[in-house]
Amino acid sequence: MAIIYSYPLDAAPTTNDLLLGSSSLDGRPTKTFTIASIATLVNAAGGTGTVTNVTTNNSTFITLQGGPITNAGTIVASLSAGGTPSATTFLRGDNTWAPATSTGSPNVSIFDEGTQITPAVASLNFVGLGVTTTGNGNDITVNIPGSTSAVTGIIGGDGITASAATGNVTLTNDGVTSLTAGANITLSSLVGNVVINASNNPGTVQSVLPGNGLKLDSGSIVSTPTIGIEYSGSNNYILVGSSVAIPTVNDSVAFNQNSSSDVKTSTFATIPMASLPLIQSYIDTGDANVVSNSSDTYTSTASVSNVTTLTQAQYTAIGAGNYDVNTLYVIATVAALKTVRLTTVTNGIISTDGTGTGTGYTLTGNTGLPQSLTGVEGESYSFTVTATPDATHYFDPVVTNNVITGNFPAAATTDVTMTLAGTSLANPTPTITATLQVVTNIQGGPSDGSGFTIGGSQSNSTQTGPTDGSALNINVNQSAGVNFSTTCTASTGYTFPVAPVIVNASGTINGSQTVVTTITGTLQLT
Repeated sequence: MAIIYSYPLDAAPTTNDLLLGSSSLDGRPTKTFTIASIATLVNAAGGTGTVTNVTTNNSTFITLQGGPITNAGTIVASLSAGGTPSATTFLRGDNTWAPATSTGSPNVSIFDEGTQITPAVASLNFVGLGVTTTGNGNDITVNIPGSTSAVTGIIGGDGITASAATGNVTLTNDGVTSLTAGANITLSSLVGNVVINASNNPGTVQSVLPGNGLKLDSGSIVSTPTIGIEYSGSNNYILVGSSVAIPTVNDSVAFNQNSSSDVKTSTFATIPMASLPLIQSYIDTGDANVVSNSSDTYTSTASVSNVTTLTQAQYTAIGAGNYDVNTLYVIATVAALKTVRLTTVTNGIISTDGTGTGTGYTLTGNTGLPQSLTGVEGESYSFTVTATPDATHYFDPVVTNNVITGNFPAAATTDVTMTLAGTSLANPTPTITATLQVVTNIQGGPSDGSGFTIGGSQSNSTQTGPTDGSALNINVNQSAGVNFSTTCTASTGYTFPVAPVIVNASGTINGSQTVVTTITGTLQLT
């Protein structure tokens, strides 16, 4: 067998290298063994291992005791935390046994949708309607019921398509995609709240106002109005006429024909006397003592159209050749003349100042006293005093006892007196009153109109014209009121994104009527 040092030297053996030896199990023949198989036979506990010394070191939270160990020994590990461990303490992150009630934080952070509320929560308290907690030892169960109003699914309605009922849902508009203004239509915008306005559009009347000489017979100015002719008051259709004129024979006058119940017209020249019986009676009475020769049909003599009574001397003085062939001369015996004198005119007309001073009128006629008339006994006489109101007054009742008539009495001289009666009043001044109606067209907000408040001038407020009866200009202050000025403000919880448009009543009116203020706008929730 070769001597060991006669083999080549290998300074770096491996576990796979072979060693020579003999086996004790089968007569000790020479065999080879790997270094690895021999290493597995080493018993460290029996002192045959390769470790000769164990040293112990403490870590941050662990303390090791028992080292160094060379052959055998015990290593004891314990926590290095301060305080006393027990069932009522816990090991804090700073290596301290702390009581369970300690303010020390477990360093749990709380976030609200990604935003940190606290980096180290001290406690959790579950509150809220329906939230319940149950415990089983250290296991706590928190029950938070789902909201009854939570959205569980989305279903597309008219003009809207939903890609799915749950999960990530895409809503698509498959209805109206744009607005285009047509004839007489304007759009405030094409996005957001769109206000559609109609102009010059048939059928959009919002109110009807009675004008001069007209009145509202039924309904209201904004709902089923019926307009009729005004027959009474300062706005009647005659008083509000544009001008005053004197009719001529060819001017027309309207009348209702009873035979047909139709309104027709005629001219003053064609009105027959039979249609005016009172006028005809007045004329006939005035002609009662007039001589008429309508029955003279003889052609050999001139017709008599005048009758004159005179004395013989007066007839002779006319002279031959000067007599009127159409006049009948009656020669009468001269009789003694009688005299009637108007000696006193008592003015009993009550004037606007409550006296008989003549305010508002003038007296003409037989006013210069005494007034005397002479005539033959039995002939008639008449004294007349005429009372004429000026342009600003009228009589009500009319003046009476202003005419004295009679026949000359037998007495040579007779005195008579006159006492005027009546009342002079100032012409009535038409009171022109403007009554306000506020018409609103507010889009959005509650249907009962509680989303806005009307301030300033309200519906049914009035404004009265000046005392001189002229037209009422409601743009300026008058003696009995101020301008109509209406405001509109949003109530709490609502807003006008664009200020409402207020068109206050304005203009000039010549008779009492309703005027309108309009308010348009759009409300939004605040």
